[in-house]
Formats: sequence, structure tokens, C-alpha cells
Amino acid sequence: MQRAEELGAGALAVTDHDTVSGLHEAAAAALAHGMGFLNGVEITSALDRLEVHVVGLGVLPESAHLQQILCTLTEGRGRRLDLMLEKLGCLGLTLARDPILARTAGAVGRMHIAQELRDAGHVRTVQEAFDRYIGRGKPAFVPSERVSVEEALDAIHAAGGLAFVGHPGLGGVRRQLPRLLTLPFDGIEAYHPRHKAGHVDEFIQFAEANSLLVSGGSDCHGRAKGRRPLLGSVRVPMERYTRICSALGNRRACLPELEGQV
Repeated sequence: MQRAEELGAGALAVTDHDTVSGLHEAAAAALAHGMGFLNGVEITSALDRLEVHVVGLGVLPESAHLQQILCTLTEGRGRRLDLMLEKLGCLGLTLARDPILARTAGAVGRMHIAQELRDAGHVRTVQEAFDRYIGRGKPAFVPSERVSVEEALDAIHAAGGLAFVGHPGLGGVRRQLPRLLTLPFDGIEAYHPRHKAGHVDEFIQFAEANSLLVSGGSDCHGRAKGRRPLLGSVRVPMERYTRICSALGNRRACLPELEGQV
């Protein structure tokens, strides 16, 4: 949050993959630095065989429905970890489970395995771990377990939040965008470091033509891969944030039973 303030951010959201751990601390830190803040989450889901990341903004972390979905995904991540460790072991790369889990207070992922591979001396960098062993198509890769897009949408809406199609310019999602938007999405994440300028304009126009909100994200994972952090690489006009806040106000008005959980 201090870094975000130094970069001139007026408001931001934290949207970790499949976990809401740390949101209360993040909100307090944002307030201390005078910035607006939205609770968030990024849920790993699937449309048929296509992986889709559904971003929830303005969610209430205590929502039982949301917690149930995240618990399902967390258990799936644990099973995936075990399978990947087994595959790495077959390659002669032995790692213990507990030190990997100790790296995260939320959902364990490939990044934590890559860091352990680096620290154990099996690779020189986190990126090398992905490139040689755990990236898609590599010998120790295991696909993530997912919930359906519909289940992700239901969980976010039950938690009083708004659901956005995450980085639609990546991973084949763009081609399925018309189909995805037959589902009750509230918006599109148009701004992203890996979106080409033409795609950003395309997504904004698509959103406005369909009366959808527009969001953006840096997809920042800190310095885990040894690269410059992406925080601040994407700037979203404050007007977009204001519209999201306004829509959240309307959504919460429709869900008065959630007000006591804020």
C-alpha cells in the first residue's frame, strides 16, 4: 500500500487467486495511506475446457457461499501440489510439502513450488522452474482444479460483489467473450499489462455497448520472479472506480442482509 501511494494511486483492490486472506489488513493499510480500497478475489473457473479467471470486486470476505467455493479450490490446490511433488520426485527433484505451504497464508500455487525449487538449488531462478519443470506442457505440470464460471459468478454475487471477466486478452478468452457475456457478468477487465492498446479499446467499446462496467489490473505478483513489480503499470481512470463503487451501492441495496457483515 505504501508503494501504491508512492506511485500516486488513488484507489485499488487486492484480488488474490482463490483466497481472501489478508484483505482486512490490506483495507486498513489502504485507509492509513489515504487510498480508496475494494475487497477482491480472483476465482479460477472453467467454461468447458477453457480456463477463465473471474474477478470479484467489492466482495464481503465473510460470505459463507464465497468461503465454501474458496475452500473447494484450496483443497484442489492441495491435491495439485501433491501430484506436482510426485512428478518432480520422479525427475529426481525432491521437495518437502510443509516448507512450500509455509510460504503462503492463503492458496498454494506453482509460484511457491518454483520458489522452493530455486531455494533448494534445483534451478537458478523462479522463471527457470516454470520453463523447465512446472510450466504448462512441462514434465511436472498439473492443471489446476476449477469450479464452473457459473459457480464463481454465484459466489461473488452472493458475497455482494461485482463479477468481471479477468484479462480477456489472454489464454483464448477473447474468442469466447460473446458467449461468456451471456452469463451474468457485471463488467470486463479491459486494462492489463499484456493487453495490446487495440484490445483495450476493443474491450472498453464492447463493455459500453453491453452496459457493462470496466476495470483494470496490473496482475502484480511482487518480485517473486525476480522482475520489476507490475504495480503501477496499469492506470485506470478514477471515473471507472467511481462507477464500480456506485454499482456496488446499488447491489448492496438489493442485499440488505449483508450490510451487517461489512
